[in-house]
This record gives sequence, C-alpha cells and structure tokens, in this order.
Amino acid sequence: MSKKLIGILTGLLLIVSANSHAQRLQENQKQFEVLLFTKSLDYQHLAVPNGIQMFKDLARDHHWGLTWTTQSNFFDNQEKLNSIDVIVFMNTSGDILDDDERRALQAYMRQGGNFVGIHSATFTMMEWPWYVSLVGGVWNRHPDPGIWTGIVDNEDPNHPSAFHIPPRWVTTGEWYNYLEMSDNIEVVLSVDETTFPGGKMPAYHPIAWYQEDFEGNGGRSFHTGLGHAEGIYDEPWYKQHILGAVWWAATGGKAYE
Repeated sequence: MSKKLIGILTGLLLIVSANSHAQRLQENQKQFEVLLFTKSLDYQHLAVPNGIQMFKDLARDHHWGLTWTTQSNFFDNQEKLNSIDVIVFMNTSGDILDDDERRALQAYMRQGGNFVGIHSATFTMMEWPWYVSLVGGVWNRHPDPGIWTGIVDNEDPNHPSAFHIPPRWVTTGEWYNYLEMSDNIEVVLSVDETTFPGGKMPAYHPIAWYQEDFEGNGGRSFHTGLGHAEGIYDEPWYKQHILGAVWWAATGGKAYE
C-alpha cells in the first residue's frame, strides 16, 4: 500500500472518528437538569405514567437531564437539590414533604431555583401558605362530574408555553377552581366558564400562569391546570405547552450567558 493511500485512509479515519465524537458529545449534551416529582398521598391520577413518558420523550428530544422520583428524601440533600435547574411537581397530592424537606424547597427557591406545577400541584400541601404562594393558588374543587369540554382563551401568546395556542381553543379537561390566587401571577391561559358547568370563578378563571422573580430571589414559577386525563400527554399541543413552560422556567426564555 502506497504512503499516499495510507495518508488518505488515515485522514478519513480521523474525520470519521471526529464526527463520531462530536455526535456523542451532542447526544450527551444536557441543556439543563429537571427533577420530575410525582409523589401522591391523596388522589392518585391515572395519567402519571403517561406524563412520565412524555417527560422522558421531551428530555431525550430536547437534551435535558431528567431525574424522576416519588421519593421525598431527594430533598434531604440540599447540594444535590440545588444542582437542579427546574423542579416539576406533576399530579402530586397531599402533604408530600416533611418539615425539613419543606425548608429545603424554600432554600432552593431562595437561591434562585425554578418550579413548574402541573394540574394537581395545587392539590398539594394546601395548608402551607408559602407553597400556595409558590404555585400561585390552591385547589377549590372542580365540576362534578369532572371532565368537560370548554373554551380556553390565550391571554399571553408571547409566553413560550402558549406561542402555539390559538386565541380561542376548544379542549377537554378537569377545570379546577382556585382560591388564594397570588397577586404576583401573570395569566397565560384562562377558561371561559360559560362553556362548561360547575365553575366558581365566573369573573375570571385562570388556568395557567407564571411568576417571575419569586420573592425577589430571581426564581421562576409556572403552573398549568391542564393535565388530568391520560390522553392529553400524547397531544402535540400539550407537549409543546409543557416544553415551553419548562424551558422558560429553566432559562427565562433567554440563552445562558
């Protein structure tokens, strides 16, 4: 084999090796770290496995690091908790954190952590005022029976969680009513109570909202009341809604500096 041919083959091998290495780097890239927490001590949502799979798919497709747990002792390690960019409470319920774990969550948020609540995150630790303020409101029952088709109004089409949602959108959900709504929330989506029975907020019924600079510590909080039924987690528009919410919570909608 000539020296020229050996040189060409060596060059090709180096190119293939470099491309392979770059691909592995790309595949292993994690834009940010997400903790998905699904502990439930009260109502058990059947959609939780669907939601877990959705988060796995989003993490794979959009290069997040994802940790899923139902174990509240994750909050016992403050250093590990503080390494998380976004904590997601998905269909949690009941008093899922003990006093030490609650203090850890507070410490996380007060060092600039970020939070996303999905559906029954408002049916969680309902007697803890600080948490109610973090999530933005507290559950106040829902229509009975619970599932109705209604019209959602897009109040903030410039928010990443709602870029893709029309001004008026017909969808089906379990429309929670809320009390103790924080004065600091900015509403993204509301639901028109004239389009379904059992609403208790006729003047204005927010269903998704966010808070920036929570308690003045730089953290972000987002909540969506959508997410009760199993099928919604397979809906492309809902996946985009959650993608936008988590990305916004992690980054503020801006590139890292």
